[in-house]
Amino acid sequence: RGGGGGGPQEKQRAFKSILNKLTPENFEKLMELVLEEGINEAVTLIGLIAQIFDKALTEPTFAELYAMMCAALNDRFLADQVEFLDPNSLATGEAEPKKTTFKRVLLNKCQEEFEKGDGAIKAAEKEVIEEELDVDERCKVAQRAERMLVARRRMLGNIKFIGELYRKSMLTERIMHTCIMKLLGEHQIPDEEDVEALCKLLTTTGGQLDHMRAKEHMDAYFRRIDQLSKNMGISSRHRFMCQDIKEMRSKNWRVRRKEDGPKKIEDVHKDAAREAQNQAQGPPRGGGLVLMLNDQMYHHHNNC
Repeated sequence: RGGGGGGPQEKQRAFKSILNKLTPENFEKLMELVLEEGINEAVTLIGLIAQIFDKALTEPTFAELYAMMCAALNDRFLADQVEFLDPNSLATGEAEPKKTTFKRVLLNKCQEEFEKGDGAIKAAEKEVIEEELDVDERCKVAQRAERMLVARRRMLGNIKFIGELYRKSMLTERIMHTCIMKLLGEHQIPDEEDVEALCKLLTTTGGQLDHMRAKEHMDAYFRRIDQLSKNMGISSRHRFMCQDIKEMRSKNWRVRRKEDGPKKIEDVHKDAAREAQNQAQGPPRGGGLVLMLNDQMYHHHNNC
């Protein structure tokens, strides 16, 4: 699209400024400001998506709003028949460089975050274990534990964003089922952060996923969730989460509090404070999540 004549760095600074001001109330206006900057090259698009993704992961109470922005941008590019040259094709000097789309760049960003995060959280866990052997290094232990807590929050933010992207038709139902199966895992007792992520994902997407064609899958998931809700090997907090999601399904996915569209800004800040307090339960136990997105393997735990 045409528009702002700034260079790549100027455009990214403008995107950052716009995203920092984004609220449900000014969504349409700021969407146009993003487009006016001129998103003509894949490198500009990649930078914008990276910023949206990072905001969604670090501000999960705004996840629906950022998913709305992704869907709106995708619709606009499709309507205007905007295509981008794949940077990888350009780098390899192909005679006819491949073209890419907004949705493909978004999925590539998901893959990047999953793979990068998986290594980061394992490294943080290893550092905590090593530092705990030295009683004089307690400050460093606390720093590593804090990094793990941040990684856990990002992971949960990522799961929430995935659910919101699905609700906006940016991800397929098949991808959601793959996410659920990987979160449930093959082990008797999955990692507690995966149990929490599963419950968050089903809270967001369960109402859309739970239809007759998928009944066999959903029934199988909930047999497993029922087992987890009674498993004394996980914390009472996570058992209650499983019980809550079972109750939600039994009530036809009615949430306790009706939410009509994105929250107002003051509600977002209140929810963010509550969520941060709820998540301050200590570092994650470890483990990982592998997602199959668009027939590619996505390795997941998001980095700090």
